[in-house]
Amino acid sequence: MGNIPADVRTAVIEEVVRRLDVARWEETSPSTASEMYDRFVKDPKIGGRLSPYMAAEKIRVWIKDGPAKEYRRALEGIGPIAPYTRRAYPGPESVVRLALGDRWITKTNTIKEKPMRCFAEGPEGASMFVIWGPLSALQGLIWNSCLVRAEDSSKPITVVITKPNSAPLPANEWDLVVALSHIVGAECKQITYAASRKPVL
Repeated sequence: MGNIPADVRTAVIEEVVRRLDVARWEETSPSTASEMYDRFVKDPKIGGRLSPYMAAEKIRVWIKDGPAKEYRRALEGIGPIAPYTRRAYPGPESVVRLALGDRWITKTNTIKEKPMRCFAEGPEGASMFVIWGPLSALQGLIWNSCLVRAEDSSKPITVVITKPNSAPLPANEWDLVVALSHIVGAECKQITYAASRKPVL
């Protein structure tokens, strides 16, 4: 798969990301995502451009493990396809403010990914480890919180579940988040964190 010419790779990524933008990919269900992969493989602008360089079954894998997998990171402004999306999340500063309040600020040099996380500073020198992502990323959020807890038994931790709209999570799902967060001694919050179009420069 490494023999795709650079210009073809770029053109395909641009087209795939454009379609993901339109579909609001981060909100799609697994069944819808599967249908979109099938359409991408058959599309002359995507699968048609890749077909001289790989078999049809590998085109789907290339899209799924490449642009589609990287898309949520791209909305955070991170990764190789970030320049191609016309949408963006509000960013770590917004997460910290919504979860902890206006008196908290993000320590920029502590921002990390997979999953997204950082340290925040609050009133009177208070410090907080903040980690965020959608409910589907809960396992990773809790695991990384465990790693922080193992290093510092007293470090305050807040697990933040992000949602594309203001509707609260179903009670059974939120109860699970609360239970797992409490196991690692973490607070938990749910916030509205939706991608929007990037400003035109």
